[in-house]
Amino acid sequence: MKCDITGIIDAYPGVHLGVLYGEGLDNMTPFPDLYRLQKEAITEAQAKIGDQPATKHPHIASWRAMYRSFGTKPSDYRPSAEALVRRSLKTGKLPVINTAVDLYNVVSVKYIIPMGGFDADKVEGDIYLRESDGGEVFTPLGASIQEETFRGEVVYADDRRILTRRWNYRDADETKITDETRNLVMFIDASPEIKLDCVESALDELLMHLEEGCGGNYTKAVADSDEPVIRLH
Repeated sequence: MKCDITGIIDAYPGVHLGVLYGEGLDNMTPFPDLYRLQKEAITEAQAKIGDQPATKHPHIASWRAMYRSFGTKPSDYRPSAEALVRRSLKTGKLPVINTAVDLYNVVSVKYIIPMGGFDADKVEGDIYLRESDGGEVFTPLGASIQEETFRGEVVYADDRRILTRRWNYRDADETKITDETRNLVMFIDASPEIKLDCVESALDELLMHLEEGCGGNYTKAVADSDEPVIRLH
């Protein structure tokens, strides 16, 4: 399996993605320190944002500009990090779904950076970050009604279907990470304004938490304009 971002490099040359591939996970055991990590992540995000609206933070502002660049109104379809950070700051909580997802949500909030992931065993072929030709069928997470992509929309896709709409807005239901997931792939989406060292730190922290919480073996890399194709395994 490869990750290939050549389809967006010309339009978004400064984008870089943290990529983490994990094998042999146990995703059924709750993580005992999850509540503490969630609280720490929310506290750190609040400190970074301060008294300003969350949309003014440079990471969120840059992603809102990216959404507008491919025809998506960010106030209607919020980038995933913005939606998660805003909700956590308002409620003081993060959702509890399963260990792997809970841990990447912690890292996403702490670093204010969009993240997502797929069950690697449900992905068909390679994973591409590319622009859609439009009219591609997509079943959103938790939904039964299919949608269609619009032309120029940035999507994650495998060889058969769309995996995520609007870059990181909504994952597909068919490839979601569940309690039964044993092999997974996760992505940290960085706009050009998000520095490489931030991506690398988030990637290292995610790997550390997953090793502790789920076991397994991991491979990490960063895809960018210099190395747009990453072999995952």
